[in-house]
Amino acid sequence: MNIRPATKEDFPVLYELGKSTIEFQVSKREVFMDAEEFAFGIEDPHSVFLVAEENKNIVGFIYASQLDHDKPLKKQSACLIYLTVIPEFRMQGVAQKLYQECEDILRNRGIAGIYGFANIESDGAILKFMEKQGFSKGHKYVWMDKE
Repeated sequence: MNIRPATKEDFPVLYELGKSTIEFQVSKREVFMDAEEFAFGIEDPHSVFLVAEENKNIVGFIYASQLDHDKPLKKQSACLIYLTVIPEFRMQGVAQKLYQECEDILRNRGIAGIYGFANIESDGAILKFMEKQGFSKGHKYVWMDKE
């Protein structure tokens, strides 16, 4: 298993993986993040975007963003935006490797906290994973959107 930074050449595979991850679908209208915004995250210097590869095939990715990078805050935080592994590679430690590498990079950048959101309507696997990483449950919200 190889963990490496994502590149813009990875975009088509990563975007399709994101669109096919049911847990990422926040509403009937918004099945996944806007393609332009997702592509920006891959090259944004204030983000960590890593892929997991097996035999040169992408099997998962993690995307976290330092959303407050431009604020003079003593305690900087990052948002865990997406973490997914294709079904055939789940429960094999791939997500753990992606997460640990991402957390190490953020910590080396001086990030003191990480927060994220989890779809509570899924099978609960991401909630359990995040709790295992030390995340605590907060309030429950409902996603609403309008264009």
